[in-house]
Amino acid sequence: MNTKIKTGIAMMAIVFGIALSPILSNDAEAERFFPPTTILQGELTSPSDDKPFGGDVVGKYTLSSYEGGSLDGKTTIYVKFDSRPSPGTVYEGWLIDADSGEKTSFGRFQENTQRQIQFFQTSVESNFNNDLIVITEEPFVDTDPAPHTPVGGAVLAKSFGQ
Repeated sequence: MNTKIKTGIAMMAIVFGIALSPILSNDAEAERFFPPTTILQGELTSPSDDKPFGGDVVGKYTLSSYEGGSLDGKTTIYVKFDSRPSPGTVYEGWLIDADSGEKTSFGRFQENTQRQIQFFQTSVESNFNNDLIVITEEPFVDTDPAPHTPVGGAVLAKSFGQ
């Protein structure tokens, strides 16, 4: 490679780096100055008796909420589930208030490139105290907005969401 080509490549790398630096620094600054105010994490277990949790470990969850900066009022939910849904179904995640029975879906799971089932959500609005996280198996075409068949869950260490 001659000197002109090397210089051109170096200049393009510098310009590209300068163009991306505000984007990268904003996220880094938000994380540095406004760390999560609440972090809950634990294991998801299979249903036991009449509860959507209490059996064998079937996955893990992490919930983080933020106050301040560009992430103000956002909740990040990460779930890794150890098995795949039955044919024609998908997994859906729920935050549940045991006292009121109110349920908030945080979406359907996706399969990643390592064929693991995981979910990552960055904005869940919740105006109640959530006591449970529950994963359900739902029909792929689902006309019923209520949770279907529980396949895993956990009692949250403390109420989450308010």
